[in-house]
Amino acid sequence: MSGIHERPADGTDLNVAEVGGRGGRIASLLSALALGFSGLSFYESVLKTAALEVYVPPVIHYARDQGGDVELFAIPITIVNSGARTGTALTMELTVENLRTDAAVQTKRYYSAYIGEHSPKDDAANRAFAPLSLAGRETFSDTVRFYPEGNPLPALVDDAGDYRFTLKLTTAVPAYPGILDGLLRRDIQPIAFERTLPWFSEQQLGMRRITIPMHDKDWKPTTTPAKG
Repeated sequence: MSGIHERPADGTDLNVAEVGGRGGRIASLLSALALGFSGLSFYESVLKTAALEVYVPPVIHYARDQGGDVELFAIPITIVNSGARTGTALTMELTVENLRTDAAVQTKRYYSAYIGEHSPKDDAANRAFAPLSLAGRETFSDTVRFYPEGNPLPALVDDAGDYRFTLKLTTAVPAYPGILDGLLRRDIQPIAFERTLPWFSEQQLGMRRITIPMHDKDWKPTTTPAKG
């Protein structure tokens, strides 16, 4: 009969409009979440500006070149671009401070001159440092050799001891950055670290072209347990 109003088994009224409204709100919420995730994914994969991060291991090397007159630091460097756009490192600048208070030279600046390990041969070919262009999510990892700016003498390193390093990257900036580039661009902050030179020999550095490992004070080499 038309006058009969049906109820659910539990006795509550069945409000079709209310149920439909709730379903619509849930659908709208899910759509908004999907749209938000889609926008975030698009930003991370396409719009996110280059974000270069620099990493230095606990061991670097000190050496001499040109008969022992020119000192250099060979530093394994890893650069990671966590952004989606291409980033370019134009140059690397290294400032080194001798922490010994009676040192003849307290501070000196060095530039990224070559890529690759310091060779024990005088006639070894050198790979000149060139701007590093890293696409989104790309990584660069190699040894960079830093040589002194200007007059190489007197040398900064004249004995064993502790030294403080500050490494700075100069990156390319768009001549006419867009709105997003201006709002989202993040400058690379210099990184600072200290390393210890355990021993020093002018003769071996100059004549044999050896390298002396400089390590973090807390670093210990990994050793294999003896069998038995």
